[in-house]
Amino acid sequence: MRAPLATSPDWRALYEAALRENDPSRVRDRITAARTAIFDTVEDTLKISSPSNQRAMNDALRKLKRLEHTGSSREAA
Repeated sequence: MRAPLATSPDWRALYEAALRENDPSRVRDRITAARTAIFDTVEDTLKISSPSNQRAMNDALRKLKRLEHTGSSREAA
């Protein structure tokens, strides 16, 4: 069960934390936290979210996916 929108973590802060994470062992957890917060926000605001907020969340999800793939490449090296 997730927290209501008013008390759920701000997806932007979690997204920024994932982008700034320098510890390869923590990147995957940061990405997961950011994605979860974004998806929770999408569910909560599907009918009331502005198009610009929807675009921002879509952009963030794409960047997190790229970060996850580059993080996986770094871990394998």
